[in-house]
Amino acid sequence: MKKVGKEEKRRKDEDLFKVVDSTIDTRTYLNIIKISRRLNLKKIFGAISSGKEAKVYPAVTYDGSWVALKIYYVSTAQSKRAIEKYMFSDPRFEGAKATSSRKLLTLWARKEYGNLEQMYNNGVRVPRPIAVLENILAMEFIGEEGTRAPMLYELPEDEITADLYADVMLQIESMVTRAKLIHGDLSEYNVMVYQGKCYIIDVGQAVPITHENAEELLMRDLKNVSRFFESHGIEVRDPERVFYELWEEVKPGT
Repeated sequence: MKKVGKEEKRRKDEDLFKVVDSTIDTRTYLNIIKISRRLNLKKIFGAISSGKEAKVYPAVTYDGSWVALKIYYVSTAQSKRAIEKYMFSDPRFEGAKATSSRKLLTLWARKEYGNLEQMYNNGVRVPRPIAVLENILAMEFIGEEGTRAPMLYELPEDEITADLYADVMLQIESMVTRAKLIHGDLSEYNVMVYQGKCYIIDVGQAVPITHENAEELLMRDLKNVSRFFESHGIEVRDPERVFYELWEEVKPGT
């Protein structure tokens, strides 16, 4: 009976991961199996987004709910320096060491999980974090039946509205004043829109308001959002004025 059980489990593991690309290393593959068992995943599908540091895969559980798996590349030389910059300049990771790319990516995945948790718990609309295991982050899937919601830049012109702009600004305000974090790379490429509401994604590089470059990063986020909506004919608030109002409320030492 024991051997049959093991064989059945092995077949299920193989079926689970059939459609995912073969570039994933053995250790990551084994961690995917572990996290899949933990989350009761039935099947993982092909990547729905691919960036410099990670790919995101939709997965479905045996009870029919959907999960997004963000798998960070272990060999990530082109973005390693950028990751190190955001990681080790963050006061929360002062003294942290990464002696290999895998350890660096493990820290980075934990950082994104922690940022998501801090934002989610403080009312920022982000995917709910579910689990993290080394270089794999599991979170709420934003979309329908494995099809992700569109990014802000992918919306048709008539869906880019003043209400949507106001919603993005509300998320920034909550992020800064309640979660005490600054995204640091916010633009139309990491805001998803689902059922008329925006979700902030890719928060690995987000830093606390005590970060040495916090003011510069917040100003850049505000200018990026203003630029996008203004280019689509939406009346926007002066980003410098918004910055002043937010920073006066939260700046360290006040």
